Amino acid sequence: MTRLVSFLWHMHQPFYKDVSRNSYVMPWAYLHGAKDYYGMAALAGEFPTVHQTFNLVPSLLLQLEEYSSGQANDASFDLAFKPAEDLTPEERATILQQFFPVPIRTMIDPYPRYRQLWERRQSPVTELSVQDYRDIQAWWTLSWLDHDARPADLVEKGRAFTEDDKQRLRRLTLETIQAIIPTYRKRQEEGTIEVSTTPFYHPILPLLIDSRVDDPHVPVTTGFRDDAREQLWRARQFMRERFGVYPNGLWPSEGSVSDDVAAMAAGEGFQWMATDEGILAKSGVRLDQDRHRLFRPYSRHGITIFFRDRGFSDLIGFQYMHGPARDSAGDLVRRLEGMPEDSHVSIILDGENPWDYYPASGRDFLRFLYDGIARSSRLQAVTLSEAAKRFTPEPLNWLAPGSWANSNFAIWMGHPEDHEAWRWIARARAALMEKRGVVTIDAWNRAHEELLVAEGSDWMWWFGNDFSSDSDAVFDALFRQHIANIYRFIGDPIPEGLDEPIKKSLSGKRMVMAPPVG
Repeated sequence: MTRLVSFLWHMHQPFYKDVSRNSYVMPWAYLHGAKDYYGMAALAGEFPTVHQTFNLVPSLLLQLEEYSSGQANDASFDLAFKPAEDLTPEERATILQQFFPVPIRTMIDPYPRYRQLWERRQSPVTELSVQDYRDIQAWWTLSWLDHDARPADLVEKGRAFTEDDKQRLRRLTLETIQAIIPTYRKRQEEGTIEVSTTPFYHPILPLLIDSRVDDPHVPVTTGFRDDAREQLWRARQFMRERFGVYPNGLWPSEGSVSDDVAAMAAGEGFQWMATDEGILAKSGVRLDQDRHRLFRPYSRHGITIFFRDRGFSDLIGFQYMHGPARDSAGDLVRRLEGMPEDSHVSIILDGENPWDYYPASGRDFLRFLYDGIARSSRLQAVTLSEAAKRFTPEPLNWLAPGSWANSNFAIWMGHPEDHEAWRWIARARAALMEKRGVVTIDAWNRAHEELLVAEGSDWMWWFGNDFSSDSDAVFDALFRQHIANIYRFIGDPIPEGLDEPIKKSLSGKRMVMAPPVG
């Protein structure tokens, strides 16, 4: 009997749009769209026997659709293609600060001219020419294009780009983003991939349902069961409209599950869901005594549940980029072939972030990996729906609450800053519910949309002391903007204190975004 392996690539970016100004405050949805969201689906077509699952978050697709239409208002996108001779001093400074990718080794070093410009940017006394800025703009776009779709002649040219070259890159960027959803739909209709989804705006469902589900001492009360159900229902409807069928599967945001989430997902029509191996152990299955129990599906409340192998997933996410692509892929294939014959291994991880750190955006690694699996007589790559048909799931008496991160929710509900953010959500939600039937349906719906956005997991990810980035201030300000919009749309005054940063290390940085539109 062959060993079954299922890849689930999770495609997600936060909702970066400030709806009060109809503008995007960060460009990562379009940048990853031009590179990995398209490139991963395109590459899957080269290996039709290597079946895979791609998890697409509706709020990400919503953003990509707006970029595809050419209607997205994104200052970073516009700056990438603005004529270099027209750049203001402030715009030049922004380009020098923002138009060099963080992974220097993989996204700058392979291109001598880009590396030269990066080194010159480090010197405060270096004066860059108009042509230098034009080349930075062009290389920024080239580095964020799907590796297999980059114009070979422009890569070879390397320098002295023209404004016509930049406009060609602009057209290619938009065409690539426009091809994303059609390519996934085509691959699914071919039977090569399965498309699963996540609650619409990527909320932590267990915490929406019950903020104390895993910690009775949490000082915030939620109990927003209707919101949790709305996020699930809307995700299924949205995906059916884009892909012609309802998704069978659910990757709950951050792998966050609970017994209530399993029952709710089943009730909304999902046939399978997935989470991390730590949740299986927390649910009473002793993996320390018999790890092979991880490599089979389980069931609870009528839904099949797959549990992610953390070791295999983390090898791809954090280790294999450091070695030669052929050797890394061969190592993974050999490890999988060494599994017991009746195993089903679930490998689940980000579908975009790792490839920034791989040479050639990971395309060489993935080709060697897929080819190795396709050639192996001991392995078969299947979608998770296909895996569900191959096994009789083992019943679980209880599904423990938790996420992929330490099998708990501490990142999103474990710090006073998280609590403050959740209090703002609860307070704004209460104000919104009081206005149901009082304000117009349109005004209430606009405010309700902002509530669902604010419930997304990404804001709390950056609150507290778990994680930090150069964009902390933007995330903090954008979250508070969404909360403020709820009050604005229903005609209530914006509460005192909402202009204060939640992240205490941001004191004095209130104006990272402009104040709400009056």
